[in-house]
Amino acid sequence: MEKLNKIIQTLEDVKVKDLKVFDFEQVSPFYDYFVIATINPRQGNAAVNSLKKAFDQSEIKNVEGKDGSWILIDANEVIVHLFQEEDRQYYGFDQRLLGVKRII
Repeated sequence: MEKLNKIIQTLEDVKVKDLKVFDFEQVSPFYDYFVIATINPRQGNAAVNSLKKAFDQSEIKNVEGKDGSWILIDANEVIVHLFQEEDRQYYGFDQRLLGVKRII
């Protein structure tokens, strides 16, 4: 939970919009938390850089799509999805996760 709180704080510091956190501890054997937020291109780069500074290299397993409209950050037990507005609406994760316990 400490890692999750640090991720949330880091994302709030770069002023992402519509931050949501879902609890997957009882649902997935691969990760415990799923974080979704809306970003603009500048915020995406700032978020990735800030998360890399906040954590050891071993704690951030992978970053995909750093310069795209959907950034996926694999922080082992926490998966972070940062979407630009249009892609967030298109992929509809918010609606697909309605049955999953939401923390934020």
